[in-house]
Amino acid sequence: MNGAAAVLLGVVLVAFGAVGATLTQRRLDEEGRSSLAPLYLAPFGVLIGAGAAVARGWDPLAAILVGAVLVPLVGVVGRLIEVRRGRSGRRRSGRDGSGAGA
Repeated sequence: MNGAAAVLLGVVLVAFGAVGATLTQRRLDEEGRSSLAPLYLAPFGVLIGAGAAVARGWDPLAAILVGAVLVPLVGVVGRLIEVRRGRSGRRRSGRDGSGAGA
């Protein structure tokens, strides 16, 4: 495969992986199944890692393993930040259920 085709294929794989991971994370959050997200996000991490390896000429196995670990980790950290922001926003606006305002 020539250089331009490899880069294009790599970018397509990364884009599919990123879109798939985003949609999956959102769906799991809406269904209240966020605890399963790391399991469901790992295959998308594999796609992203494989795409990066193809586009950049990296070692495929290493890139796939890194993607399979980092994408679920990013999903978990992002969800934790979202939950913390939601809780602090409710406290500031007085919607925490305690009846006390800011």
